[in-house]
Amino acid sequence: MKKIRVMDLPDWPPQPGGRYDGSYRVPTSEQAILKSSERTSGSFVTFVCEFEGKEHTYDLEVKNDELARKLEKVLRANVGKSIMQIGFLEIEA
Repeated sequence: MKKIRVMDLPDWPPQPGGRYDGSYRVPTSEQAILKSSERTSGSFVTFVCEFEGKEHTYDLEVKNDELARKLEKVLRANVGKSIMQIGFLEIEA
């Protein structure tokens, strides 16, 4: 099976979701450190990063459920790395 880097997935890296009131900074992909990963329904992958003591939630839709499971596995194995570092990892497409 063909391997691609995570950064080659469409819309990688996703932007953090949620509401921001301007009292704290939104992390860049170099600053956001993966804290946990949780695959949601279908082809959506949800994960949480931390920056300056605050948690930020990210959602990424990939092309199918199988790819979502593979991405989730890569994320869970790389807790503690930045989103930028994870982008360089390979995943089976």
